[in-house]
Amino acid sequence: MAETFRQWVLAKPLEGSLEPSHFELREVPLPEPAPGQALVRVLLANIHSATRKRMAAGGTKVGSTDSTNFACAVVVKSRDPVFNEGDVIHCQAGWQEYQPVSSTDAAVGYPAVSELVKTANGTSSPFLYAFRPALVKMWSPSVLMNVLGTSGLTAYFGLRECGPLMPRDQVAVAGTSGSVGSIAAQLAKIAGSRVIGFAGGADRCGWIVDTLEIDDCIDYKADDLDAELQSRFPQGIDFFSDGVGGRVTEAVLKRLNMNGRMFSYGSAASLYGESPAAGAPAPSIRRMMGISEGVEEILLRRNIKAEAWMVTDFAHERLKAEDDLSRLMFAGRLKPVTNLVEGFEKLPEAVAGLYRAGRSGKLQVQFGTL
Repeated sequence: MAETFRQWVLAKPLEGSLEPSHFELREVPLPEPAPGQALVRVLLANIHSATRKRMAAGGTKVGSTDSTNFACAVVVKSRDPVFNEGDVIHCQAGWQEYQPVSSTDAAVGYPAVSELVKTANGTSSPFLYAFRPALVKMWSPSVLMNVLGTSGLTAYFGLRECGPLMPRDQVAVAGTSGSVGSIAAQLAKIAGSRVIGFAGGADRCGWIVDTLEIDDCIDYKADDLDAELQSRFPQGIDFFSDGVGGRVTEAVLKRLNMNGRMFSYGSAASLYGESPAAGAPAPSIRRMMGISEGVEEILLRRNIKAEAWMVTDFAHERLKAEDDLSRLMFAGRLKPVTNLVEGFEKLPEAVAGLYRAGRSGKLQVQFGTL
């Protein structure tokens, strides 16, 4: 094993757009795991949509790596009783080839977990656990970290908690080409509902309908979005899966039926918004997920059930969700949609490219193979 490994760090403060020049490549000594630690080799890292906002807010310091990324890794050395050499695990890792982990460490950037999660994972983090060997044999690291990772679990629990979806339901899915939206749209269609997504441009809409096999897709760039929604949803909308916020959410809410349901898991429209001022109170989960005070008023008037939560709230049910989603993939009913970039050296370009149009599915960077 080499004595050093490569690591990307933030090279300069982030102002304006995120560019590859904001990253600097370093070579650092390979650590030996301390008692209670395991050393893992990172195979693949998910790139999260909130990366830029976290960097701009100072969550990632200049000269440091971002240690909040979700990653698939293989254990190469272990002094941790929970992990064995050769285990393929889900963990949090920096932009680097190797990462020390410990089953006693809490998640970076998230609250403490319940005793149920500790029992299910064998660790103190909802994001640190060994994948079951059967899943590792069946699915690639890319699928493990997408459909069986936080994106798939968010879609799975979101539709369940706002459901059940019925064959008669009219379903709108914003962010349909994204990591969560692409799975939510397929799960809604599997439930028998009529599903319509959103994308920018006719080509993107065509790709979504053909790939996800949903009923239709609306161009959110249309001059008259209200008219498009009226045409596609003449009987109104029963269920809305929203990961976008902004103009699309405002338009859909006008068509949401009385006693409808809304699942909000993010606000992509705010990714370039201003970060909260230092010392400002943290926003509620509902505000973080794009449910503004104006939206709350509409929900109340129409008796709409709206759910907004962190996927960690259901981490103790991960194993059942993995089983259900795996069965659907094995049967060919659920398709993983990923944007896989191969090569550790391409990480800066991939992260910067996250905020450009035309991307589909979960953005991932593959560092190596099993």
